[in-house]
Amino acid sequence: MPGIPVIRRVDYDQIATTYDRRYEQNDYSGVEAALIAFVGERFDQRVLEVGCGTGHWLRLLCGSGTRVTALDASAQMLARAKTQARKAALVQGLAERMPWTSESFDRVFCINAFHHFQDKAAFLSEAMRVLRPGGLMMTVGLDPHAGVDRWYIYEYFENALEIDRRRYPASSQIREWMQAAGFDDCVTREIQHMPVSFAARAALEQGRLEKSATSQLSVLTDEEYRQGIDRIREAIESAEVRGESLCLGADLRLYATFGAVPSRVNATGVV
Repeated sequence: MPGIPVIRRVDYDQIATTYDRRYEQNDYSGVEAALIAFVGERFDQRVLEVGCGTGHWLRLLCGSGTRVTALDASAQMLARAKTQARKAALVQGLAERMPWTSESFDRVFCINAFHHFQDKAAFLSEAMRVLRPGGLMMTVGLDPHAGVDRWYIYEYFENALEIDRRRYPASSQIREWMQAAGFDDCVTREIQHMPVSFAARAALEQGRLEKSATSQLSVLTDEEYRQGIDRIREAIESAEVRGESLCLGADLRLYATFGAVPSRVNATGVV
């Protein structure tokens, strides 16, 4: 589509202070359950989160006693993560060039972060490198290529869906990259269905539609964002003229894609 860059990026230093509102406004219980199952009950293993943001998922794991290390490119996001997950080891850096030696971790995961990495295949190669034999990788995110999601952002904000299709790779593409990096048993599962509906006018008044509320709005130009908000205001007024209230709805799905590092087997068949 003309005028849309190949990839648009979010400056997370600018939205770090409001980022955690998403956890107050949305239910992520399916993601939480998937993460707990992925990490498992062994407390002696080392776990790495890449793209940890403000530390929401780190806090969950630290509370269970798991040894967690985390990486993020944003200094401001890491500053907030330090207050949420004091026991985690936090490092600023890029997913494509992780500063750890080979075979340092038992689990690597990223939640709603993979689409931000500039070279996604390079990140998966790095994840393969830092994982120990038998280690596991998990990435969680949307798949706007599946064609099953509805979202008021895609409805009212021009170009938002096309931008997301450029930012987010399809689940099948992630599995291909994982396999190319050397992962086995690459599978994708739906881990959370997120249907929501709320009053549009209240959402505007409460700041739920601020540009920093989600990366789908943050990546828009100021003009694209303003035009979308104007469309919502016009729809609110049209509904109220009819004696109705406009509701904004979403019906989204989050997918987890998994891969396993092959176990090392010696000549006698013993791992």
